[in-house]
Order: sequence, then C-alpha cells, then structure tokens
Amino acid sequence: MVEKTRLLSNKKLKEIVVTVGVLLLVQIIFMLLDGTGWEPNVRETNFINNVLNAKLFTEYFRFYSYPFFNFVTFLHLAAILICVSAEILSIIFKKNKKSS
Repeated sequence: MVEKTRLLSNKKLKEIVVTVGVLLLVQIIFMLLDGTGWEPNVRETNFINNVLNAKLFTEYFRFYSYPFFNFVTFLHLAAILICVSAEILSIIFKKNKKSS
C-alpha cells in the first residue's frame, strides 16, 4: 500500500478551493446588492437587532452598509478560519505521531 507523503490530499485541496470560491461569490453578490435597496428583509426581533447592531458589526467589521451582510461575512470567515486551523493542527499532530 502506497502511503501519501503530501501535506494536503487532492480532496482537502478541492474542499478549500470550493469554500474560498463560495466566499468570493457571496462577496460579489453582496457588493452588487449593497446600497441598491434589494437587501433581504430580516425579521426584526430583539435578538437579531442586538446582534446586527453590535459594535463589532457597526464599527470594527464594516465592509457593507447593510449590517446583515457584515454578519454573514463574519460568520463565513470564522468558519473558514476554524476549518483551516483544524486542518493545520491535524497535519502537525500527524507529523508528530510519525516521528515518535
């Protein structure tokens, strides 16, 4: 049985490319819709208003004028960061297992 010595398999690389591609596609859609009045109507509840009007999305993480787009972008980037860091940690621990 042949052992793979590459850090990333083709499957993992394909997953990363698809994920980044979806992020870029969503960002292009957000850029086209931002400020046009075609933003989605989000049900106005206290929880959603508190999250969307948080200082994080109104001052620090403000790419778009519509706060919902900022929130979705933040969630997408957080998910990508978690996945990439988990993949890096799995590569590190696999190397440590092989060397022990």
